[in-house]
Amino acid sequence: EAHNQAMLLVERIREAQGRWPETIALALWGTDNMKREGAPLSQALALMGAEPAFDAYGRLAGARLIPLEELGRPRIDVVITASGVFRDLLPLQVKLLAEPLDQNAVRRHALAQAEKLGCSLEEAALRVFSNDDGAYGANVNLTVEDGSWGEGDELANVFVRRKGFGYDRNGRPAA
Repeated sequence: EAHNQAMLLVERIREAQGRWPETIALALWGTDNMKREGAPLSQALALMGAEPAFDAYGRLAGARLIPLEELGRPRIDVVITASGVFRDLLPLQVKLLAEPLDQNAVRRHALAQAEKLGCSLEEAALRVFSNDDGAYGANVNLTVEDGSWGEGDELANVFVRRKGFGYDRNGRPAA
């Protein structure tokens, strides 16, 4: 069902824009994923052209990349903001493959970002962002309630300071 929902979203965007979407941003919440048996995470995987892989006990054990021929469309670059609970309970890993750049927006965008910023491909490929280890919440609502902001950019800066930690394949955060 998650795959079908992801495809409905992709088709709706394709009809509206006349082309496949390259990037979709998602917010993943731990409690929502637990209540819906991982459906939001499965949607993120489906958009990237992957599917959950399970171990012999039926537990999530990673992801299987669907070959482009089987997928029938380009891979979509999914950028994820994860809640602290999601970060703690449901880690997500994304691996880039040597696929044609016109069919893999994740790889294309990461290579362009690495060149633009002069950083490693692995750093440029970070797609899961959350709080630093042990921290929870964006605190934007507290800033609004306190009235301790003047310009809209100040709220954005609070969000980025709190949620601007990219998680690598080993689950380690970096600002």
